[in-house]
Amino acid sequence: MIKEREPALERISVLIQVGFTLLSFFFIIWVSGNYTDGQSIENKEHLIVALIIVPLWFGLLELFELGAMARIQRYRQIIKKYILVIFAGSLALSFTAQLLGYIWVTSNMLFAFAFLNFFILATQKLAGRTVLKYLRRKGYNTRMLLIVADESSADFIRQIKETEEWGYRIRGIMSDSEDIIKEFGEKFSVYSESEDFARIIDERVIDEVFYCKQQFNSVYIQKMIQECREVGISFHIHNKVLSFSGLSPKLYFLNHQFFISFRNTPENYLALKIKGTLDFFLSILVLILISPFILLIALAIKLDDGGPVFFKQVRVGKHGRLFKCIKFRTMVTNAEEVQEKIMELNEQDGPVFKIKNDPRITRVGRFLRKTSLDELPQFINVLAGDMSIVGPRPPIPSEVKQYQRHLKRRLSINPGITCIWQVSGRNNVPFDKWMEMDMEYIDNWSLRLDFIIMLKTVKVIFDRNGQ
Repeated sequence: MIKEREPALERISVLIQVGFTLLSFFFIIWVSGNYTDGQSIENKEHLIVALIIVPLWFGLLELFELGAMARIQRYRQIIKKYILVIFAGSLALSFTAQLLGYIWVTSNMLFAFAFLNFFILATQKLAGRTVLKYLRRKGYNTRMLLIVADESSADFIRQIKETEEWGYRIRGIMSDSEDIIKEFGEKFSVYSESEDFARIIDERVIDEVFYCKQQFNSVYIQKMIQECREVGISFHIHNKVLSFSGLSPKLYFLNHQFFISFRNTPENYLALKIKGTLDFFLSILVLILISPFILLIALAIKLDDGGPVFFKQVRVGKHGRLFKCIKFRTMVTNAEEVQEKIMELNEQDGPVFKIKNDPRITRVGRFLRKTSLDELPQFINVLAGDMSIVGPRPPIPSEVKQYQRHLKRRLSINPGITCIWQVSGRNNVPFDKWMEMDMEYIDNWSLRLDFIIMLKTVKVIFDRNGQ
């Protein structure tokens, strides 16, 4: 019944928190002196803002799952979620008030409301969680588990055993592993896998079954699921059971159908959307700010040899999509033809062609490359959605054809104007190390990492260490 009650309890928790938010709002209005007893226009405006707050906060609290019991979340995770909810909500409220012309919604008032709202919501959540943890330690609101295990399940069993505040109790372990029997046989009831599974869950108080064996026998598991289904017991398969080559499965929903998905690329939906939004608006801002420099650089290129200002080259983008990468022209107009004649001078290992003192580079081009200013037009590619500000550098098709298959994972995200390689020595970095850097970026991506790379890129521009 706990499973059936939780959605209702979560919804009630969200409604209570919305109620606390409304109380915070009206309290701040009262303290600030904006509330009167008469039926003034302002009082009607207060009601309109309150009606905006209800669905806005309800949606945000639901989105961040702040109605959940949060059995295993850390306190800092909960606090972080409340900061995001209240920041996003207050920002939307400020924007709406500006549109409606409600001048009484001042920045000071919103700040006071946000602070009070955060304090009340976070306090009630953390206090409630502390009380529940205490009650679970005392044996209330607990779930009895049967774990189907092998030697690989030892860490999971220890974790459940050591975190009583989660409210889970091990009622039994079903395993033939000698290691499991030796370590946990004296603490818990251990059943042989040859025993009747249906009889075990019928005769013992079991709320949920966790299948944690590495061996995946679909017929055996299907039988256990059916026997759990017949008596209304939840059955869970540990994600490590379906892990392959270090990839852990996650649930993915498409058109109300769920799939088990394996991904080793960034998948934080909210953070990726923020990255895309920042890419778009920062590109517009940069292009506006540097427009005078673009004109000066264009004039310098024209005066240097009279050739075209921009160089467009086909590059490979996300998952093999081809696009025309835009740069300021830094080489002679027939550079690609000349390259065939000087291939033996290549100083970069791997499929990449790089020469420190490339004879094809023009006088202006040498300065542009030293300062990385030749990359500036690529902000247009970012606006078009072909690139990001930060990401692996886009290769040319001929290079990709020479990639070993595993290196194509660097094409799993949008290429960037700058990257770890760009700020770590560039041409002085061997090809294998360069590829390794790109893979590390993909594996460890975060908004914070992007911000650090952008700051380092500014330093590189002033150090003039490009080639």
